[in-house]
Amino acid sequence: MLAVGLVGLATLIRWAAAVWVSASPNFPVFYPAVLIATLYGGKRSGVFALILSTLVVWWLWLPAMHHIPMDRPEAVTAIMFVITAGLMVAVSDVARSSYFRAAAADERFRLAHEASLDGFVMLEPMRRAGRIVDFRWVHANAAAEGMAPAASRPLVGRTLSEVYPEDAAGGLFQRYVDILRTGKPDKLDFKIMVDGAEHWMSSSGVRIEDSVALTFRDVTAAMEARRSLEARVEERTRALEQVREERSKAEAALAQAQRVETLGRLTGGVAHDFNNILTVIIGGLDMILRAVDKPERVKRLAEAALAAGRRGERLTRQLLAFSRHREIKLEIHKASEILGQIEPMIRRAAGEMITLTVEVAPNAGSARFDGAQFEAALLNLVVNAAHATPPGGSIKVVASRARMAPGEIEGLKEGRYLKVAVTDTGTGIPPEVMQRIFEPFFTTKEIGQGSGLGLAQVQGFARQCGGAVTVESPPGEGATITVYLPAAEGPARELTIPPVYVPTQARRQTGETVLLVEDDEGVRTLTESLLEECGYRVLSAENGPEALAILKRGDQITLMLSDVVMPGGMSGVDLAVLASRLRPELPILLATGYAAGRLAELAPGNDWPVLRKPFHLEELAEAIREALAMKGARVA
Repeated sequence: MLAVGLVGLATLIRWAAAVWVSASPNFPVFYPAVLIATLYGGKRSGVFALILSTLVVWWLWLPAMHHIPMDRPEAVTAIMFVITAGLMVAVSDVARSSYFRAAAADERFRLAHEASLDGFVMLEPMRRAGRIVDFRWVHANAAAEGMAPAASRPLVGRTLSEVYPEDAAGGLFQRYVDILRTGKPDKLDFKIMVDGAEHWMSSSGVRIEDSVALTFRDVTAAMEARRSLEARVEERTRALEQVREERSKAEAALAQAQRVETLGRLTGGVAHDFNNILTVIIGGLDMILRAVDKPERVKRLAEAALAAGRRGERLTRQLLAFSRHREIKLEIHKASEILGQIEPMIRRAAGEMITLTVEVAPNAGSARFDGAQFEAALLNLVVNAAHATPPGGSIKVVASRARMAPGEIEGLKEGRYLKVAVTDTGTGIPPEVMQRIFEPFFTTKEIGQGSGLGLAQVQGFARQCGGAVTVESPPGEGATITVYLPAAEGPARELTIPPVYVPTQARRQTGETVLLVEDDEGVRTLTESLLEECGYRVLSAENGPEALAILKRGDQITLMLSDVVMPGGMSGVDLAVLASRLRPELPILLATGYAAGRLAELAPGNDWPVLRKPFHLEELAEAIREALAMKGARVA
């Protein structure tokens, strides 16, 4: 119907034109009818208008056209109308389709933006004298309107300074200016106040011609959830650190308790050794008193007593090193040296009724581990083996080098390891016990004879060093417990062995005074004699307060020698601190029978020299010279 109406209208126009112009052209007036029919009705409507227009012209203005030759102007005009109008229909139909597709896309885009939960706005700049002074909203979807301050809705037509007056020259304004200036898209999280409430927005912006297009969403809930999560993570982290600290303390207490238990096992053997040492010392001194007129015999007996005393000193130092608490310290140790050092102690632990052999393969080499904890672990294994082995049995300790393949032993990486195996000839370990052998506090011993901490401590030590522990026990054939420790190359830690004392003539001092502070009367008397033998004048005090009183008198004192552990509430370290405040230039020498690690705990951050008990004349004289040299004092 649209095509018919348009062609009819064109026909009327053609008739009207003929009234005014007798030679009016036939076809131009029908082009608009064909075009409009195509644009509004589509290709079919356009083609129909084309055919109808041609027929109307044919029958009304070219009645004899079928008798006109094709080369006549009227025929050519008719053919050109059909061709050009047909092309116009084709092109117009394409344009019409493109238009409707674009319109549909625009509508979908509009519907999507209106339904979106994310805000979408477009702002155009407002310029004054060529400079951007503000921005105006030209589009805002429903989500954007909902996120705007209530008093600023609707957004379209409003300026940035009206909606967010506190940001007129602030972050948002400058951000939009930068987007226009650079043409680069951006992404930004920012905080803004909306109706008195703080809101976090996550947005992205892009330049479109001379406008800024922005998408954004309110992420306040997500930010609060994130803060809450971070707070919970921080709280859990603190709790985890506390648990780790408590676990570390518990493990340290566990290891210390096992050391104490093992020391109890050693008590008998150590007492036996000390009785032998005291027999030599007491017997020798008794014979010296009876033979004071025989210098050669006195000298021989004194040397024997002194050698026995030094043997007791080495034994005491081993026990102190074994029993003290300290953090794990991984160092390279040569297997042959450390096993040779602790062999006497593990022999005492095995007892005289059991044969103990120690073998170190030539290829055993070195490994990285904590020496003190290795000694404790090996001692625990030997103690357990001795407990399971009947009198007349044997225990063998073998150290060798082993190469582990991936997965060969659970918990071990591929590589080379020091392998230390302790094998006994006992009755073996039952299968039901084997499953729980490394559980802390699990023990098959009678109540009061064991805490069940030994093998747990051994396994913990091996894991800390990067190794592992395995147990093999065929029924009735004893047991073999093997410790694997990572092999290492490089210089091994040198083991300190107390030197053999050779008496020499000590250099004598004259005119210098030493303040001696010692609570034990016997040690104080002996030390006074040694100091006087070195040529020093001695002022003695039984405790810290007496020593402070002497220092306050103003006597000329060259050096203070103080015991570390003293009764009365003031230790030697406390005394040293107070004495340093009274006389900052006074050299101080501390004497102790504890291991060096204990003194480090008592006097952290101080570098006072330490004289280890027991000591002899030459050691005392050398320690005094070193203490005086540290203070820059005169050393004669």
